[in-house]
Amino acid sequence: MGRRRAGEDNVRLRARLQVLGDDLAWYRTRLRDVTARCRAARAQAEIADGQRVLAEQLIQRQVQQLMARDSEIEELRRQLKAASEDTVETPLPAGDRLTAA
Repeated sequence: MGRRRAGEDNVRLRARLQVLGDDLAWYRTRLRDVTARCRAARAQAEIADGQRVLAEQLIQRQVQQLMARDSEIEELRRQLKAASEDTVETPLPAGDRLTAA
């Protein structure tokens, strides 16, 4: 069998292959960078979500505490009102009623 000589087409194909290899390396580098940024963004989103959940839990605890406090205040008001009604002062009779009696 005879040997084939590298022709002009072969030289152009090798040059094109080199350019495509360089392009592929650039795209791989970009893909790694974008993937790293996506991971970082995902981690930040998870942290933010965790902080949001903690904030919601804190708000719920505070709502429960305020509701309990409101109930306690209402109970104290009822007790105060009941105590005030028990110790109502009787009005003094007017002067003309004193002389009639």
